Amino acid sequence: MRILKVTLLSLLALIALFVIAVVTITATIDPNDYKTDIESVVAQNSTLKLTIKGDLEWSFMPLGVDIKDVTLEHLNGNPFTKVNQLTAQVGLLSLLKLNPQVHKIILDGLVVILEKDEQGQANWENITVKKEVSNQNNSSAESTPSANTQDTSSAINTNPEQTLKSDFKLEIEEVAITNTTIRYRDKQSNHSASLEDFNLRANSITLGNAFPLNIHFKISNSSPKLDINAKIAAAITIDSNMKQFAIRQLKSNYELAGAPFEENTVEASFSGNSITANLNEGSVSLNQIALKFANLTLNTTMDIHSLSKQPKLDGSLDIPVFSLQALLSSVGQPTIQTTDSNVLKRIGLKSTLNGSIEDLDIKNLDIQLDDTHYTGSLNYLAAKQFVTANIKGTELNIDRYLPPAVTPVTQASQTIERMASKDAETSNTDNSTSLPSNARTEPQLLPLETIRLLNLDISFIQQKLIAKNLKLNNLTLLMKAANGVITVTEASGKLYEGHFDVNAKIDASSDNPKWAINKTVNNIQIMPLLKDFQDLEIISGGINLNASIKTAGNTVSTIRSAAQGSASFDFDQGALHGFNLTKLTCEGVALINRDKVTKSDWSDESQFQSMKGSLTIDGNQFINKNITAAMSGLALIGKGVVNAETLNVNYGIDLKAIGDLGDNACRVNEKVKDLAIPILCKGSLNDDPAKLCDLDYSRMEDLVAAAGKKELERKAEKEVNKLLDKHLGDDDSDTKESVKKIFKGLF
Repeated sequence: MRILKVTLLSLLALIALFVIAVVTITATIDPNDYKTDIESVVAQNSTLKLTIKGDLEWSFMPLGVDIKDVTLEHLNGNPFTKVNQLTAQVGLLSLLKLNPQVHKIILDGLVVILEKDEQGQANWENITVKKEVSNQNNSSAESTPSANTQDTSSAINTNPEQTLKSDFKLEIEEVAITNTTIRYRDKQSNHSASLEDFNLRANSITLGNAFPLNIHFKISNSSPKLDINAKIAAAITIDSNMKQFAIRQLKSNYELAGAPFEENTVEASFSGNSITANLNEGSVSLNQIALKFANLTLNTTMDIHSLSKQPKLDGSLDIPVFSLQALLSSVGQPTIQTTDSNVLKRIGLKSTLNGSIEDLDIKNLDIQLDDTHYTGSLNYLAAKQFVTANIKGTELNIDRYLPPAVTPVTQASQTIERMASKDAETSNTDNSTSLPSNARTEPQLLPLETIRLLNLDISFIQQKLIAKNLKLNNLTLLMKAANGVITVTEASGKLYEGHFDVNAKIDASSDNPKWAINKTVNNIQIMPLLKDFQDLEIISGGINLNASIKTAGNTVSTIRSAAQGSASFDFDQGALHGFNLTKLTCEGVALINRDKVTKSDWSDESQFQSMKGSLTIDGNQFINKNITAAMSGLALIGKGVVNAETLNVNYGIDLKAIGDLGDNACRVNEKVKDLAIPILCKGSLNDDPAKLCDLDYSRMEDLVAAAGKKELERKAEKEVNKLLDKHLGDDDSDTKESVKKIFKGLF
């Protein structure tokens, strides 16, 4: 007991002596007496000049120091750093317990000037004085450890577990960093940036308990011109082992202005219920996080695990409906010009994410584009850069999103500008004159380098699609892409009361991609399709088509010119519009009969029960040699060529009258019953259909002459038969036939 009592008294005496010493020091020693010494030490060890203009003050309860009005300057007088006030206070009793409790850390009015001169020399470089160590004895002493050193090092505890078990307490009443400014300027590039009015405040900081944190600052950048004004508030929790961290009640707001936003001020924010991190588990949890930029918001709740290995995600993403046009306008960017001014105003996205960066599943995908919804799922495998997708969409009208139609005046102006641009390009390019203008300007259809990187398996269904005014229903697309080859196993859908099915293969592994296309069409009503697509009213009826085409190239013109293939077609219950083949046939027959057509109420169409034929595709030329059609009172055969690029046609048609044509002038008699009336259809399908087809008058002259000769033969034969019957009777038939042959030879 006596030993314990002596020990306690000795310990109390030591504490008392320590307290008395601290009190004596703070009460009797004036720290201002050492300002000159401190300034001298800085001068000896750096190229800077330290000036302490304010007073140095001690405080006892709590123990601390207060420094005011301190500046650091370069020897040339240029400022480097300035501090208005630095205060640091620690609890005296906490020092005795060996668990320091900081009362206050206050830094006010810190200003740092960072500059690079015209030669690129930075003012923060080479500010310390290098000292050479030449004392050989000192170096030898350092190289040979003493026995005492060895004894001391052996006594150091290197057990990490024991180190972790030692209690560590952090208690800070207040941290305040106020009115801080950092300015940077590069005279070489004439670029500058600054951090101004930086203020950070935190109170009651203890491990294991939440403490408030508030930050405010402004950032300015000269090129590009950008200003940021930020305010951040949150409750921070750090556990006693420094392994778990939490940010709760996060609220941060930002004002952005400058060149990227055309001098507009844009509001942004980042907030959330909580962000927690566990270093032991390697996990981060984001709970009800919201990121806002102007009118765009991204919400997420996400758990991220295995950060030290392969991060795994499990959570959701949500972008509430917003207007893209309003977003662009608010950030000072031009809105997207569309045919329908009401589109791009309701865009949103929802999905869940699960998996890792190497194998990511995006499920419950819901994308809204105005009135259209897309739902489905995606999967991404990083090892093979492989993407699988299963997407379904409702109704989409692509035409609404196309640029508005250009007026003729505007179009002419744009054409003149493009021509002037091409002329300038031609004059500035040595070899441009050797290339046709369309070869220099025609856009490439496929991004070849991108396609060669694709590894896809896509299933896409569109309930209804309007494109180029064409109306498709139940569009199904099954597509795979790998090694630069795109394989479309099915592209099918309903189109104008019929159905189409296409399969294709595009080999983009070379710079001259190869195309192979097979197409089947069943009973598609061709009239409304052509009307919507090309504003053509030339033919109606249900078309059935089988086509097989191969081509190569990466522009529309090269693909057309290289196309080779064949197709067969037939039309059911249709009509050719804009002209009447029965009328033209009647006019041809009337010419042969040397009569005049009196009928005037002809319709402007040529109805047929069926029409069929086959095509040979040779570049832009669709060559048809065997078109036939069954029409009321007529039989049609013909051949011709269609130019797919210019939409010009050149068809020769023969029409044979096999029934009543509706006018006495074109009655079918012995003179015309075996003759075919020639019709020539030549011109552009974009022109007036009434001017497209007419009698082929060059052939009609020969036909009229042939008909006259035939009629003369018929009449002469009739008279010869009468004479033979009169003089020979019915008994000498052999003689009659001989005479007839001689007579026919005369013609």
